[in-house]
Amino acid sequence: MTAEARSPEASHVLDASALLRLYLADGPLPATLEAVMERGCRGEGLLLVPDLCWLEMTSVVGKQVARDLLSPGEAEDLLQELQQLPLRTAPTADLCLPALRLSQQFGLSVYDASYLALALRHGAVLISADARLAAAALSSGCGS
Repeated sequence: MTAEARSPEASHVLDASALLRLYLADGPLPATLEAVMERGCRGEGLLLVPDLCWLEMTSVVGKQVARDLLSPGEAEDLLQELQQLPLRTAPTADLCLPALRLSQQFGLSVYDASYLALALRHGAVLISADARLAAAALSSGCGS
C-alpha cells in the first residue's frame, strides 16, 4: 500500500448526488470526483457510502423512469452498474446520533448529515454534488 493510500485524503465518502452525476446528466461533476473514482477503482483509495445511499440512488433512478428519462431496463442496468463500483457500505445505525447533531448544526436533512457523519468518523473527504452538503463538509474540515 502506498503512503497516499494510507493517508486520510485517500478515503472518501461519496453521496448519492455525486455518484449519480457519473451516469445521469443532472449538472456538473464535483471537481475531484473522477480522479477519486479512478483511484478507488485501482484499489488506491477507500470509497465509502452509508447504506442508505443505495436506496437514495434507487429512488432517483425510479423517478427517472417515471419521467420517461430512462426505460425500466436502463434503470436496472444502471443500478447493477452502480453495484459494481468498489464502494464500501457502512451501516447507518452508528451514525444516527452524530447525523442528528450535524443536521441541526448545518440545517441539513438527517440523511445528508449521515454522509457528513461518516466522513468525520473515518477522517475522510466528503464529495457531494449538493451545494449545502458540500459547504457543511468544508466547514467541518472534510470537504473537497
